[in-house]
Amino acid sequence: MRYPVLVLSVVFLLAGCREEVQEEPVPAPTPSVEDKQAVEQDQTSLLSYFPPDGSVASFQGEGNEFASFTLKTTYLDTQHIVQIEDNGGVTLLKIYRITDTSIDLVYREPVDSNPSMPSAAEAASYPVLETVLQKPLQVGTSFQGWTIESTTATVDTGTTVYQDVIQLSRSEDQMTTTKYFAKDIGLIRKEDTMETEQDEPFVVTSTLQKIE
Repeated sequence: MRYPVLVLSVVFLLAGCREEVQEEPVPAPTPSVEDKQAVEQDQTSLLSYFPPDGSVASFQGEGNEFASFTLKTTYLDTQHIVQIEDNGGVTLLKIYRITDTSIDLVYREPVDSNPSMPSAAEAASYPVLETVLQKPLQVGTSFQGWTIESTTATVDTGTTVYQDVIQLSRSEDQMTTTKYFAKDIGLIRKEDTMETEQDEPFVVTSTLQKIE
């Protein structure tokens, strides 16, 4: 009888060892730097892609006399941002609505040099005209013809070098428009590239020079 008891003891011991091995936790894979940046950007409030309230940004243009402009920013509230764009030829009043997932243009009209501001309640009633930026802020995200091409671009404006810039583009007919957005600043550069019959394309750029 001693041998069967011994055999059973060994069987139970081996079974216990197998259970202990199976219960060992499998370590989770370490996320890459790109994955961490994507998660951080997706958790970022889209409000951070606008200039500070009350600021005036100046853009230098090349390729067209109206590519230079100033951009005055006013916050109606944390969901509605007004920007007055003046390129010396026309003054545009633009209103943007910020949601958890997108920045939407809801108003765009030419105005005089000192326009009156709508209330936040009025702005909340405006329909969406165009989506400017949309989550997830990841390469490949597409909306209304726009595609995010990079979230880690480096842009040298001539006065400042910006890191981790969101780059998105849209092509229509022979025109490709590329925009660059930096956190806590918003738009820092816009490029319009038109294919021509010449060897070189025709390019118009507007680049942020200062913000006050």
